[in-house]
Amino acid sequence: MGQTTEPLQPGADFPSADRDDWLAGVRKVLTRNRPDATDDEVASLFAKQLVTHTEDGFDLQPLYTADDAPTGRPDPGEFPFVRGTHREPRDWEIRQRVWPTVDGSDAITELEQGATGVLVEVPGDVTSDQLERVLDGVLLDLAPVSLSTPADSAGVGAARALMTVWDARSIGPTVRRGSLGVDPIGAWARSGGGTEIDIAPVADMVNELAESAPEARALVADGTVWHDAGASDGQELAWTIAAAVDTVRRLADAGVETRRAFASIEFRFAATADQFATICKLRAARSLWSRIGELSGLSPEQCAMRIHADASRPMLTRYDPWVNTLRSTVACFAAALGDADAITLTPHDVLIEQGGSSLGRRIARNTQSVLLLESNLARVTDIAGGSWYVERRTDQLADVAWNELQRVDGAGGLVAAVESGSIHEAIADVSSERSRAVATRKRPLTGLTEFPNIAETPPPPSTISPDADGGGSFEPFTLHRLSDEFEQLRGRADAVAASGERPSLFLAALGGPAASTARATFAKNFFEVAGIRTIEGEVADFDPSVTTFACLCSSDPVYEAQGADAARSLRDAGATTVYLAGRGVGLDGIDGEIGLGTDLLDTLSRTLDQMGVPS
Repeated sequence: MGQTTEPLQPGADFPSADRDDWLAGVRKVLTRNRPDATDDEVASLFAKQLVTHTEDGFDLQPLYTADDAPTGRPDPGEFPFVRGTHREPRDWEIRQRVWPTVDGSDAITELEQGATGVLVEVPGDVTSDQLERVLDGVLLDLAPVSLSTPADSAGVGAARALMTVWDARSIGPTVRRGSLGVDPIGAWARSGGGTEIDIAPVADMVNELAESAPEARALVADGTVWHDAGASDGQELAWTIAAAVDTVRRLADAGVETRRAFASIEFRFAATADQFATICKLRAARSLWSRIGELSGLSPEQCAMRIHADASRPMLTRYDPWVNTLRSTVACFAAALGDADAITLTPHDVLIEQGGSSLGRRIARNTQSVLLLESNLARVTDIAGGSWYVERRTDQLADVAWNELQRVDGAGGLVAAVESGSIHEAIADVSSERSRAVATRKRPLTGLTEFPNIAETPPPPSTISPDADGGGSFEPFTLHRLSDEFEQLRGRADAVAASGERPSLFLAALGGPAASTARATFAKNFFEVAGIRTIEGEVADFDPSVTTFACLCSSDPVYEAQGADAARSLRDAGATTVYLAGRGVGLDGIDGEIGLGTDLLDTLSRTLDQMGVPS
């Protein structure tokens, strides 16, 4: 085949189709078993089967076209920076966490083995001498150093310690880089109001760093405060930016110029395994902050947002921790496509071993290196840009966050909103809906609520400690992991198995493999979520000396013909509890049905209780 300079048109040989043609095709599929369905019934089926409702109240459609996307979006590097703050491609900072108290976790190792920056976890009262030891061997004129302090500290003392180290090593002002991590609003929220919002020392530091370290960011507006507590993406955006607005206003009252206050803030957002949600969140964040800057009278260049994407803590699981590597890979990929300036991944086994194992830290580093250096994600600006879906979802998320930001500002600002209880109430509403989705497996947790492996060695208790309660005036915003309740459920059965026999349940297969296999497999996975071992066989194989719990597994026609007799036979043989795999069968003699949409947490908790498994 010869070469050609003519542009390729791969769709030219196919018949053209528009949205109406697509909808007509969809209607045929939806009504294949109901050809006489009315338009309203078809619309209901469409919404139920093809439309996804988000936690932020807007819907995700199954098809997007050019009509759905905004027009005239500025190029990368142009205000309002939806498509990124740089016109040309550039590498992101591989910013890996360092736990100085953990053996083997040190800054120089991270930097020598792939990281291009470090995020050091230090106590709020760390001294410059202690920090000097932590950073021993690190070339501070080359490597950005960022700090993170516990919930009971705004981080001013730690930031001062790093400034002292810079001075002691005679590091030039223009090569002092990183985020000093000062977060007065975030510390106040995490401590329940137990940490005072003292802006005076913060203002002094911002003014000083503007001269002594103009490339460093003194402050962080930390969205993981709200994300960890259970906020939706829109809420995380709104409240993080509201915290930044509050800080800018306080700094202005303390004599800091608005442009200087803007330049001193780095934003931290959670990157999750929901790829497109993360991409759109980071894109929306830049547009929102640009809008705030514009309203504050700043030039377009002064409105550019610096983003640190931190892998979500709530998405991690203690069971089957290797799956966390997959979650983190997707989170990193999404953060890169969202044009994060710095990305941090957590070791997959951080919930099992404080700071993660050396292998876990190595995998976290190498995941970023592969995506950056081998997959070449940083060689193209705004990879997701132009996708009608991404552009539309970005704007929808920005609209939700802007409306919430206006509500909070109208209520007197973020601090007033928190103190009134409205932020807690909003999180509770979203968390309740999310918990329901997890409990019914509408939102699956792979390796825990889907495809559990009860043969794995049970993990030790979580190494992530609850954030400190500062003894303040409201409930602290603390970490709530999606898997917590299911891990506690699984732990009950594991504890019994460690001291004796694992709780078990008999799967009674009816009608042969063709009729029973699908639902027997479903039931096996269902009960193993709670660590319950399943034993499959025919009804005649049931042995009450092994277990008195059973579940019928077959097709609806077989249930109709044999189900009642099978349930009766199991009862007569000594079964105290009999479930049925399926929904809407309505068979007599059954204690409960399990199927798609069943509340796993409730059903399995009651099952373990009935089995006498301690809580």
